[in-house]
Amino acid sequence: MKVIEMPIDQVKPYENNPRVNDDAVQETANSIKEFGWQQPIVVDKDNVIVVGHTRLKAAKKLKLKKVPVVIADTLSEQQVKAYRLADNKTGELADWDMELLDIELDDIVDLDMSDFGFDDFMEDEQSTFRKVMSQDNDAPPLSEKFGVFPGSILDTRRGEWQSRKKQWLDLGIASEVGREGNLTFAKSLDMGGATGGTSIFDPVLCELMYNWFTPHKGSKIYDPFAGGSVRGVTASILGHEYTGIELRKEQVEANIENAKQIGVPNDITWINDDSLNVDEYVQDNSQDLLLTCPPYADLEVYSDDPQDISNMSESDFDKTYVEILKRGANKVRDNRFAVVVISDVRSKKDGHYRDLQGLTKKAFKEQGFIFYNDIVLVNIIGSGAIRARRNMVNRKVVRCHQNVLVFYKGDTKKIKEHFPEIEVADDPLEESE
Repeated sequence: MKVIEMPIDQVKPYENNPRVNDDAVQETANSIKEFGWQQPIVVDKDNVIVVGHTRLKAAKKLKLKKVPVVIADTLSEQQVKAYRLADNKTGELADWDMELLDIELDDIVDLDMSDFGFDDFMEDEQSTFRKVMSQDNDAPPLSEKFGVFPGSILDTRRGEWQSRKKQWLDLGIASEVGREGNLTFAKSLDMGGATGGTSIFDPVLCELMYNWFTPHKGSKIYDPFAGGSVRGVTASILGHEYTGIELRKEQVEANIENAKQIGVPNDITWINDDSLNVDEYVQDNSQDLLLTCPPYADLEVYSDDPQDISNMSESDFDKTYVEILKRGANKVRDNRFAVVVISDVRSKKDGHYRDLQGLTKKAFKEQGFIFYNDIVLVNIIGSGAIRARRNMVNRKVVRCHQNVLVFYKGDTKKIKEHFPEIEVADDPLEESE
């Protein structure tokens, strides 16, 4: 194949070209600019384009004087017409393996692939990516199908997130009851909605985790750090069975009362005990999901009980925390997920970060789980703006996010065999009303 340089004004578009290509010109121009000419234009003996109309328009957009061409002078007139159509049609017949495409896109960190038309795969729920997620062009937007765009960053500051949280809290969830005393672990990380400054678990995050990582209605949920009522109440409204262990009796009593007030006491079990004793209450390999939000070391001290890990020394906390997670992991069935919402926190001794994420990963890895999804939960800044000047004296940035660590126990290639496609469902909050 001989490639020659031809003046651009000598290359003639085919007047009956049936392919509408204007929408691809900019991306093609970006590709030529970034990667150079790796595919020449094909013309017939009269310099009329056989293949490459989009590339010619892109070259003109780039104000190029010459373009590389191949003269297909060995093809008959019929073959030229057939090749022109076949080249376009064969591209339409191909499809994407979405898992492999995700891997390839993730590996490209130095180039913005949206420049080459991959914004459909990378933008939020307003993108035409929703059409890729379903062969039906009338597919619902991602926000309807999945709750939010299922990406590695979840932004609680968005208006739709805050509106959904208000719907949950309007049910009467009072997760701060039983935890009086302004137990906010960090104002910049406060999940919001609690009276008096006590942090609560975000019910929208809870809803998403249940919808994304449980295999079916009636899934069994285990929570070794039960805390307030949010995760139990949300599980019940979504049709799941929830078992949570909580060390403080007053918190368990408050949770039970709150669930009764809301009217969802069914399928919720709160146990007042140490989670190290989980074997007395929950069988191994019996739960469909572990979802929890443990104490962030000593940022919130919940009680003076020596068994309360928020009271413990750093070494004792680390040891006990890992053991509680490992025993909880044993309760999860094969081919199931575990989700831990956690944040690294600074040591009060010298300000270094205590690696709570690392401890969490260690615990699940030792119990046969793999680390599967890493999600960043972006929080409302709150008082972070006020504290920023003071913090930066010691070069400490204000932490405005938490981490949602997702683990899987089983063969990840078979997840779709155990977890059906997520379908758009009726709003459970409307049903509860």
